[in-house]
Amino acid sequence: MSRTAEYLTELAEDAGLFAELEALTAYAAYVGNAEYAVETFEAAYCGEWVDLENFAHDQLMETDAEYRAALESCRGWRPALDMIAWECDYTHTAGNYVFRSL
Repeated sequence: MSRTAEYLTELAEDAGLFAELEALTAYAAYVGNAEYAVETFEAAYCGEWVDLENFAHDQLMETDAEYRAALESCRGWRPALDMIAWECDYTHTAGNYVFRSL
């Protein structure tokens, strides 16, 4: 284990984030600062999705009644999403983790 990984592991344990260590490691690599990653991880971490489009779809299903009603009335139909807009607010990492931009 590298010094950076050891340091991040120590910070994660101190912050009570050891269960999400893989996601925290991906977030730290993305933001480039271990301390900042630990401080902001809980606010930024959204979960695991295969890709950002599936995350966007799930978010819309949970929060947008019109979107949900349209999909429920037209089985098998899935609208094209403006992924550029979603990519401005969220990041999908190689480990299938999604993080909100802070």
